[in-house]
Amino acid sequence: MTNQQIVDMGEDARRVLENPAFNEALRLMSEDAVERIKACPIRDREGMLLLAQAARLTDKVAETLRGMLEAGKMAGAQIDIDSARNESRVGRLARRVL
Repeated sequence: MTNQQIVDMGEDARRVLENPAFNEALRLMSEDAVERIKACPIRDREGMLLLAQAARLTDKVAETLRGMLEAGKMAGAQIDIDSARNESRVGRLARRVL
């Protein structure tokens, strides 16, 4: 995947993370998982395991999107660094003067 594609995916992840409906859905999913864990009988080990996995999955979705956002920022910085390195001396001089 190219740096530009990573930047684009990071930007998409940012939009998702800023989406109020998405954040509300994650909040509701987390609350539901906690309530179900509380309601699950202690002796139901398999049920508890499945509910704990569901709670972790909800957290992992947001964590993954934040990781994509950060990767996009890093790729953008790398693009900027590569552009500065490839800029000619005349271009750098003109940029300084202007």
